[in-house]
Amino acid sequence: MTNRIQREVEELLESLETNAPKPSLTSRIGDAVRAPFRAVGRGLRGISLPSVTAGQVLLAGIVLIVVAWVVGGASNEWRWVLAAGVFLFIGAFIWSLRRQSRPPEKYWRDKPLEIQDRRWWKRNKRQ
Repeated sequence: MTNRIQREVEELLESLETNAPKPSLTSRIGDAVRAPFRAVGRGLRGISLPSVTAGQVLLAGIVLIVVAWVVGGASNEWRWVLAAGVFLFIGAFIWSLRRQSRPPEKYWRDKPLEIQDRRWWKRNKRQ
């Protein structure tokens, strides 16, 4: 019985290999171009990098602004540091607004919840 099943599985696999469509030229070129980047990505998966939050970038921008203001004075180099701090601060502020734009969807037993009206007491009074 197992030999028959094993033979059928092998026949199916052979037929899939022989009847598999050949990838187009553009997909083969794309795969060849992406292959080195995939190799680098696989190498970096084992490395755990710390995650940076918008609050930490905001704090770094404020620190740069204060240090450039207090230490630098009116020199041209410190103006660039001040501009970098302002850029970091504004960028992190926009980043923090973007991250809170959509609340996560809630699930119950692997199905999304459809919350329509949370004021159940008003809905029951009307009836």
